Amino acid sequence: MTLFKKRMDEKLAAFGEDYLLNGTTALKGFFQQLDTGRMHIYLDDTEVAMLTRPGLFLVTTADAAISVGNTIARDGRTYTVLKTSAQRIANTTVAKIAILG
Repeated sequence: MTLFKKRMDEKLAAFGEDYLLNGTTALKGFFQQLDTGRMHIYLDDTEVAMLTRPGLFLVTTADAAISVGNTIARDGRTYTVLKTSAQRIANTTVAKIAILG
């Protein structure tokens, strides 16, 4: 484990918000609401038009098995993973990012 991954995992464990992946796996992550302008950075016009509520941006651990189509349960609401990305530093994945809708 690299220093960057260790730091990210420590921050998520200490300050991350709990959520359920596919209704069974408990994980922690940082959530941020996406306004329409920032949604267009990650999604095309058709995908943005199909969202019925604001999208969410999730940063979670590198070990989380998140893929497109998974569900995330948070605060009594269920979101679907629309896009994912692995964030790397020096060829080591330090975090995963997901766009939720």
